[in-house]
Amino acid sequence: MATSNRVFSFSLPILAASSQAPPHRPAAVRMGVMNTTPFYLKPAAIEHDPVLVRRYKWQSLLRLWARVAIGVIVLTPPLVWLILSVVPPGPSKSTWAWGPLSTILMLVFMPVSVMHAMVQQRLKELSEAGTPLTAEMLSSRPSRTLISPLDSLTTYNVCTETLSGLALGMALGYGGPAAFRYSPFKGQILIAPRRPVWLHKCTEVLVVSEPGQPSQVRIRRRFSWDFFNMQGGLALADVETVAAHLRAQFEQRERVLRAIKREQELERAALHAKLSALQAQVEPHFLFNTLANLKYLIRTDSDSAQQMLDHLVGYLQNTLPDMRSVSSTVERELALVRNYLSIMQIRMGQRLRFHIVADTASLRLPFPPAMLISLVENAIKHGLERASRPGEIVITTLRRPGDLCVHVSDDGVGLTEQMGEGFGLANIHERLQLLYGEGASLSVAAGENGGVVATLIIKE
Repeated sequence: MATSNRVFSFSLPILAASSQAPPHRPAAVRMGVMNTTPFYLKPAAIEHDPVLVRRYKWQSLLRLWARVAIGVIVLTPPLVWLILSVVPPGPSKSTWAWGPLSTILMLVFMPVSVMHAMVQQRLKELSEAGTPLTAEMLSSRPSRTLISPLDSLTTYNVCTETLSGLALGMALGYGGPAAFRYSPFKGQILIAPRRPVWLHKCTEVLVVSEPGQPSQVRIRRRFSWDFFNMQGGLALADVETVAAHLRAQFEQRERVLRAIKREQELERAALHAKLSALQAQVEPHFLFNTLANLKYLIRTDSDSAQQMLDHLVGYLQNTLPDMRSVSSTVERELALVRNYLSIMQIRMGQRLRFHIVADTASLRLPFPPAMLISLVENAIKHGLERASRPGEIVITTLRRPGDLCVHVSDDGVGLTEQMGEGFGLANIHERLQLLYGEGASLSVAAGENGGVVATLIIKE
């Protein structure tokens, strides 16, 4: 009988450990619910689904039996060895069979009564909280799926920042940041109250991304030792807490992205309006000069006036449809410059010659409208018109690795103090800054054989 007492003594701690609820957590929190009903209002009576109640009782009993069985399997071999090493061998007696048999019966039938009382107590707590029993509360592996508005990499970074933070650890009742393990290549994150994370209350967050589909965040409870506990909704509460924190972070990031997008759209609209205003300065400037020249030629040379008018009509037919466009091409701008120089050549006669050398690879590249004409007009006004001899303008375009280079050179009077007067070069500088920022530059230098060379570089 002494041996029977030893066998019976090791089973009581297992039953006590598995049947006691954590003393520091309220019952409503263990069930994953919270009673928010004011004290002066009584919640309506809750009738739980009988099918779920029976399932809850059997499930809880089977979990407890499994936990007891694991304890027996783990502790029996060392305990038998200890008994055999202490009790001296003697003649076999029939009383040896009653000790293990009584212990087995105790392990089988005592959890039934204990678990029945615990389940009834939990159901009563749920009824008092006004919360019906659901199938998800009984599950040890509940799950949730979130749709992220961010790309997969940003989504994973947001998840790691949120799950490793103090706020989530305190919300889960860990008393601090969660124990954390992650695998970036799998898009997987594991959290738990303590290490090793896979042993107890392990929650998995998995970021899944498919081509053409928004990123998904799958949250679920992993199989761990708490699988053998009576499930009262704690696993579901943990999963919903994680989902709520991640959802709040995604919504915050989405609001920030929408605000940035609206700001960019406003900046783009303001930029377009400012570019249109700057370009509108160029167009009347050229038209007024041309009309003044045409008025003079009508009185002095009708044939030249007719030629100038024909060039002007052709120029306007090509430019008016795209007059407010923010972008053009090198080929189109060279065609417009050719018409412009033809008009100016009629006015200046032999004093103006021009030559255009265009790299074929550069013709299809984008180019700001009316900017090349501004450079050419500046070369004529400050270079050739001030010279007392004939002059030439050479326009060269070249596509180099990584950028487009445009040269406008003249052999006029060279650099003078009046070179920067007016709005020509200032207009070009401001438009380049608005369109390209640090991706474009304009330089003006003296030519090797006199005159001025203006170099415009736009990075691709």
